[in-house]
Amino acid sequence: MTTTDEWTSIIEDYTGTGKSPVQKKVLKEGEGPVPTKGSTVEIEYVGVLGSSQESWEVDDVIECWLKNLQGLYDALAEPMRENDVDGSILFDEEKFTEAFVSEELGVANRIQCKKTIMAAKRLKAASDEYPEGTQFDSSLERGKSYEFVLGQGKAIQAMELLVATMKVGEKAKVVCRSDFGYGSEGYRKSTGEVVVPPFATLNFEVTLVSAS
Repeated sequence: MTTTDEWTSIIEDYTGTGKSPVQKKVLKEGEGPVPTKGSTVEIEYVGVLGSSQESWEVDDVIECWLKNLQGLYDALAEPMRENDVDGSILFDEEKFTEAFVSEELGVANRIQCKKTIMAAKRLKAASDEYPEGTQFDSSLERGKSYEFVLGQGKAIQAMELLVATMKVGEKAKVVCRSDFGYGSEGYRKSTGEVVVPPFATLNFEVTLVSAS
């Protein structure tokens, strides 16, 4: 049996008002057991960058991005909710200006205004440079599956959550917001080369090969 049209949340206690930050779609059902915490799991996967932050809803902007801007969350969280500042507004350089932050969002501190605008511009620049669909990792291309112990934090949070819901043999897609992926820092190689930019949404296609 294959399911191709249903996305479901894999965070049971998620209580935010926006869409779930981690969602799963089953592509092929497995027939083996579901791994438990402490199991050694083996997966095959392909990871690509997900949709631009321009598609973020208001809660995504606040909980994923604003929370990481030092000193700005307390000042801007509620005004952003009241003004429905979603990703499309955040990326609109004609709308999201110092005047907007000052007059509409009520931030009187000029330095905070500039800091907010510069952070939004950096986010947009990274989104433009690393577009949706860019592949950043693949165990299939390396020809070697990836093993980790479930529950020890060796994989990103979204992968831990996903695998804990899968049966051996199952193939699934997962899409996750950056706070369940590589977060505000992104991921770089030891050479400094950016592999995943900060705040990037991630898409994975994962097969659970084994669990022991």
